[in-house]
Amino acid sequence: MRNLTELEQRAVDAPINLSDGHPRMSLTDRQQAIVDRLPELFADARRENFKDLEQRAQACFLSAIGQDCAPVAEGRVQSVYSSSVGTMVVGRVLRSRGPRVAVIHPTFDNIPDLLTDRVDLTAISERELMDGDLAAAERRGATAVWVTTPNNPTGWVLDRARFSHIAEEAARRRILLCLDTSFRGFDTRAQHDSYEILEAVGGDYIVIEDTGKLWPTGELKAGFIVTSRSLDDEMKRALSDVLLTVSPVILRLIEELAADAAAGGFKILHDLIARNREQIMATVRRLDIDSADDQDARVSVSMVRFHSPAQAHGVYSELQRAGIHVLPCQQFYWAQPQEGSASLRIALARDFEFFDAGLRRLEQATLEKSRAKVPGLA
Repeated sequence: MRNLTELEQRAVDAPINLSDGHPRMSLTDRQQAIVDRLPELFADARRENFKDLEQRAQACFLSAIGQDCAPVAEGRVQSVYSSSVGTMVVGRVLRSRGPRVAVIHPTFDNIPDLLTDRVDLTAISERELMDGDLAAAERRGATAVWVTTPNNPTGWVLDRARFSHIAEEAARRRILLCLDTSFRGFDTRAQHDSYEILEAVGGDYIVIEDTGKLWPTGELKAGFIVTSRSLDDEMKRALSDVLLTVSPVILRLIEELAADAAAGGFKILHDLIARNREQIMATVRRLDIDSADDQDARVSVSMVRFHSPAQAHGVYSELQRAGIHVLPCQQFYWAQPQEGSASLRIALARDFEFFDAGLRRLEQATLEKSRAKVPGLA
């Protein structure tokens, strides 16, 4: 199977691209006004001390998503080009910590793909994490646990109470807790202050935050790696092999967009995602198929579960022929691909008219395949 990013790359220029979770809707008026000021932001970035500019952008973004206790002033937040680059760097650190990492299952396949060359992997389910059960991962030899919250593709999320329990369990068992929170901006349940909890618990942790899923700025984005004191020096050494700095211009852009998000921009984003999710739910109800999302999912992607893998494959193929791209879900279930074989993932961060056109074709393709005998999967 092609990996998910390869499938997304094929869809970049498609007539209707509902495959990748990157934001492809129009800028809001206030976002457009910020983008129109790029020459001014460029001049600002050339004049200002980089470290001051970087820490201000980090603090502004993290505060906008509820993370006021992040150790920005201590220099324990490192900027990277993207969350994927952050994952690569974290993999280098994990290699020195022990032989095996328990990775959430399902999740976007580039996480296990980027880690598997550096450490052995074992799967840990959302249910195990919801129950705070790290004992099974420990018995399987895991010295670190990788949790994506909110999770892509299901929308599953650890609220404050369950997050606190996981953090305490990891610290008690001396398990390194790795968190990918790239979709945090979509779900207020994930915007409890994680760093207040992590610093109080005192265990080893690494968190990847990301701006790349939130604003339609043509891939102008950055990720941030936040670490416990125990890992700060090691993370900085690993990162030094990858980059010098990110662009100060992009950091200025992030600062402005984060301030707008905190002042109402997130409400506009959440309303768009909720509206498109409801359109999917209405389509699912008409077709008598299932939503595969976590209950009350709020992230910018949604899963649809068909009656069989054959039906899902047939609908997927029909959509591709019509120039409409979504993602098959086998690759998300990286340890047991068959668990995702009857599901497709649909991106929600799209303008209404564009999104609705894709849904109409999805409904038509599903009805056509329901009336016809669909060949089984190869």
